Amino acid sequence: MSLKRFSTLSVLSIILGIIMFSCNKNKAFEGKINLDYSDAFDLEKETIKKVEIFSYPDRLAWDTLRHKEIIRNNKIDFDTSMINEKVTLLKEDQIKELFDLIKIHCKVKGDVAPYSSCYMPRNLILFYNDKNKIIGHIELCFECATSESSNNLKENWDYCKDDVKDFFKKAGIKYFVDSEEKEEKERLFLDSLKTTKIVNNKVLK
Repeated sequence: MSLKRFSTLSVLSIILGIIMFSCNKNKAFEGKINLDYSDAFDLEKETIKKVEIFSYPDRLAWDTLRHKEIIRNNKIDFDTSMINEKVTLLKEDQIKELFDLIKIHCKVKGDVAPYSSCYMPRNLILFYNDKNKIIGHIELCFECATSESSNNLKENWDYCKDDVKDFFKKAGIKYFVDSEEKEEKERLFLDSLKTTKIVNNKVLK
Protein backbone atom coordinates (compact mmCIF):
# COMPACT_ATOMS: atom_id res chain seq x y z
CA MET A 1 0.00 0.00 0.00
CA SER A 2 1.38 3.38 -0.98
CA LEU A 3 2.03 6.03 1.64
CA LYS A 4 -0.42 8.35 -0.11
CA ARG A 5 -3.20 5.74 -0.07
CA PHE A 6 -2.47 4.90 3.58
CA SER A 7 -2.63 8.57 4.52
CA THR A 8 -5.95 8.97 2.68
CA LEU A 9 -7.49 5.97 4.45
CA SER A 10 -6.26 7.23 7.80
CA VAL A 11 -7.81 10.64 7.25
CA LEU A 12 -11.11 9.05 6.16
CA SER A 13 -11.12 6.80 9.25
CA ILE A 14 -10.57 9.77 11.54
CA ILE A 15 -13.34 11.76 9.84
CA LEU A 16 -15.74 8.78 10.05
CA GLY A 17 -14.91 8.33 13.73
CA ILE A 18 -15.62 12.00 14.45
CA ILE A 19 -18.95 11.83 12.61
CA MET A 20 -20.06 8.68 14.45
CA PHE A 21 -19.09 10.18 17.81
CA SER A 22 -20.88 13.39 16.99
CA CYS A 23 -24.05 11.55 15.89
CA ASN A 24 -24.13 9.37 18.97
CA LYS A 25 -23.54 12.36 21.20
CA ASN A 26 -26.31 14.32 19.50
CA LYS A 27 -28.75 11.40 19.74
CA ALA A 28 -28.11 11.02 23.44
CA PHE A 29 -28.43 14.75 23.94
CA GLU A 30 -31.64 14.95 21.91
CA GLY A 31 -33.07 11.94 23.73
CA LYS A 32 -32.46 13.59 27.07
CA ILE A 33 -34.03 16.83 25.93
CA ASN A 34 -37.07 15.10 24.45
CA LEU A 35 -37.78 13.32 27.73
CA ASP A 36 -38.54 16.54 29.58
CA TYR A 37 -41.00 18.83 27.83
CA SER A 38 -41.92 21.06 30.77
CA ASP A 39 -40.52 23.98 28.77
CA ALA A 40 -43.68 23.68 26.66
CA PHE A 41 -45.77 24.36 29.76
CA ASP A 42 -47.01 27.84 30.55
CA LEU A 43 -47.74 26.54 34.04
CA GLU A 44 -44.85 26.67 36.49
CA LYS A 45 -44.61 24.28 39.42
CA GLU A 46 -43.92 27.12 41.84
CA THR A 47 -47.37 28.63 41.18
CA ILE A 48 -49.17 25.41 42.20
CA LYS A 49 -50.29 25.45 45.83
CA LYS A 50 -52.95 22.74 45.76
CA VAL A 51 -53.89 19.79 43.57
CA GLU A 52 -57.16 17.89 43.42
CA ILE A 53 -57.48 14.44 41.81
CA PHE A 54 -60.86 12.97 40.88
CA SER A 55 -62.16 9.65 39.61
CA TYR A 56 -65.47 8.87 37.85
CA PRO A 57 -66.93 6.43 35.32
CA ASP A 58 -66.09 6.96 31.65
CA ARG A 59 -67.24 10.56 31.23
CA LEU A 60 -68.05 10.30 27.55
CA ALA A 61 -70.60 7.61 28.38
CA TRP A 62 -72.76 9.95 30.49
CA ASP A 63 -71.74 13.59 29.98
CA THR A 64 -74.20 14.80 27.36
CA LEU A 65 -72.24 18.00 26.68
CA ARG A 66 -69.01 16.13 25.91
CA HIS A 67 -66.96 19.27 25.43
CA LYS A 68 -63.29 19.84 26.07
CA GLU A 69 -63.86 22.90 28.23
CA ILE A 70 -64.78 20.93 31.32
CA ILE A 71 -63.57 23.75 33.60
CA ARG A 72 -65.58 26.98 33.50
CA ASN A 73 -65.80 29.87 35.95
CA ASN A 74 -63.27 28.18 38.24
CA LYS A 75 -65.31 25.01 38.68
CA ILE A 76 -65.96 21.63 37.09
CA ASP A 77 -68.58 21.99 34.35
CA PHE A 78 -70.12 18.54 34.38
CA ASP A 79 -72.38 16.58 36.72
CA THR A 80 -70.23 16.32 39.84
CA SER A 81 -72.59 13.76 41.37
CA MET A 82 -70.86 11.27 39.07
CA ILE A 83 -67.53 11.76 40.87
CA ASN A 84 -66.50 8.68 42.85
CA GLU A 85 -63.42 10.01 44.64
CA LYS A 86 -61.65 13.27 45.37
CA VAL A 87 -58.14 13.54 46.83
CA THR A 88 -56.51 16.85 47.78
CA LEU A 89 -52.73 17.31 47.74
CA LEU A 90 -51.28 20.19 49.74
CA LYS A 91 -47.76 19.01 50.51
CA GLU A 92 -45.02 20.48 48.35
CA ASP A 93 -43.25 17.15 47.88
CA GLN A 94 -46.46 15.50 46.60
CA ILE A 95 -47.12 18.35 44.17
CA LYS A 96 -43.53 18.19 42.91
CA GLU A 97 -43.72 14.43 42.42
CA LEU A 98 -46.91 14.69 40.37
CA PHE A 99 -45.61 17.64 38.33
CA ASP A 100 -42.44 15.69 37.53
CA LEU A 101 -44.56 12.76 36.32
CA ILE A 102 -46.68 14.81 33.93
CA LYS A 103 -43.76 16.75 32.46
CA ILE A 104 -41.83 13.63 31.39
CA HIS A 105 -42.26 12.56 27.79
CA CYS A 106 -42.62 8.81 28.32
CA LYS A 107 -40.80 6.35 26.08
CA VAL A 108 -41.21 3.29 28.28
CA LYS A 109 -41.66 0.05 26.34
CA GLY A 110 -45.17 -1.31 26.64
CA ASP A 111 -46.96 2.03 26.93
CA VAL A 112 -49.77 2.65 24.46
CA ALA A 113 -48.62 4.50 21.35
CA PRO A 114 -49.29 8.26 21.30
CA TYR A 115 -52.16 9.81 19.34
CA SER A 116 -54.57 6.96 19.99
CA SER A 117 -58.14 7.70 18.91
CA CYS A 118 -59.39 5.93 22.02
CA TYR A 119 -60.54 8.22 24.84
CA MET A 120 -62.53 7.09 27.88
CA PRO A 121 -61.56 9.59 30.59
CA ARG A 122 -62.03 8.57 34.20
CA ASN A 123 -59.65 10.88 36.05
CA LEU A 124 -59.15 14.60 36.37
CA ILE A 125 -56.31 16.65 37.89
CA LEU A 126 -56.92 20.26 38.93
CA PHE A 127 -54.08 22.65 39.76
CA TYR A 128 -54.76 25.65 42.03
CA ASN A 129 -52.75 28.75 42.87
CA ASP A 130 -52.49 30.49 46.24
CA LYS A 131 -55.80 32.27 45.60
CA ASN A 132 -57.64 28.96 45.18
CA LYS A 133 -58.06 29.60 41.46
CA ILE A 134 -57.83 26.72 38.99
CA ILE A 135 -54.78 27.47 36.85
CA GLY A 136 -54.56 24.22 34.90
CA HIS A 137 -56.14 20.82 34.46
CA ILE A 138 -55.53 17.44 32.87
CA GLU A 139 -58.16 14.78 32.21
CA LEU A 140 -56.74 11.30 31.69
CA CYS A 141 -57.70 8.02 30.09
CA PHE A 142 -55.43 5.35 31.55
CA GLU A 143 -56.88 2.67 29.30
CA CYS A 144 -55.64 4.42 26.16
CA ALA A 145 -52.80 6.48 27.67
CA THR A 146 -54.35 9.63 26.24
CA SER A 147 -55.40 12.91 27.81
CA GLU A 148 -56.87 16.35 27.25
CA SER A 149 -55.64 19.38 29.11
CA SER A 150 -55.77 23.12 29.53
CA ASN A 151 -53.81 25.08 26.94
CA ASN A 152 -51.01 25.92 29.38
CA LEU A 153 -50.21 22.20 29.77
CA LYS A 154 -50.65 21.13 26.14
CA GLU A 155 -51.59 17.53 25.35
CA ASN A 156 -49.76 14.81 27.30
CA TRP A 157 -50.38 12.14 24.70
CA ASP A 158 -47.72 9.71 25.87
CA TYR A 159 -47.37 10.32 29.60
CA CYS A 160 -46.10 7.38 31.68
CA LYS A 161 -49.50 5.99 32.55
CA ASP A 162 -48.27 3.25 34.88
CA ASP A 163 -46.24 5.68 36.97
CA VAL A 164 -49.09 8.20 37.15
CA LYS A 165 -51.54 5.44 38.08
CA ASP A 166 -49.21 4.26 40.85
CA PHE A 167 -49.05 7.83 42.15
CA PHE A 168 -52.86 8.07 42.13
CA LYS A 169 -53.12 4.82 44.08
CA LYS A 170 -50.59 6.03 46.61
CA ALA A 171 -52.53 9.29 46.96
CA GLY A 172 -55.74 7.39 47.69
CA ILE A 173 -57.54 6.94 44.36
CA LYS A 174 -59.00 3.42 44.14
CA TYR A 175 -61.38 3.54 41.17
CA PHE A 176 -59.67 2.05 38.11
CA VAL A 177 -61.29 0.10 35.28
CA ASP A 178 -58.39 -2.16 34.38
CA SER A 179 -59.98 -5.59 34.07
CA GLU A 180 -62.86 -7.19 32.17
CA GLU A 181 -64.75 -7.66 35.42
CA LYS A 182 -64.49 -3.97 36.27
CA GLU A 183 -65.43 -2.98 32.71
CA GLU A 184 -68.58 -5.08 32.94
CA LYS A 185 -69.44 -3.65 36.35
CA GLU A 186 -69.09 -0.10 35.05
CA ARG A 187 -71.11 -0.92 31.93
CA LEU A 188 -73.98 -2.27 34.02
CA PHE A 189 -73.88 0.83 36.20
CA LEU A 190 -73.93 3.18 33.21
CA ASP A 191 -76.76 1.20 31.62
CA SER A 192 -78.77 1.62 34.79
CA LEU A 193 -78.46 5.40 34.45
CA LYS A 194 -80.22 5.48 31.10
CA THR A 195 -83.63 5.24 32.72
CA THR A 196 -82.92 6.83 36.08
CA LYS A 197 -80.23 9.47 35.70
CA ILE A 198 -80.57 13.03 34.46
CA VAL A 199 -77.24 14.54 33.43
CA ASN A 200 -76.88 18.20 32.41
CA ASN A 201 -80.68 18.53 32.47
CA LYS A 202 -81.16 15.75 29.90
CA VAL A 203 -82.38 12.22 30.37
CA LEU A 204 -79.85 9.73 29.00
CA LYS A 205 -81.36 7.41 26.37
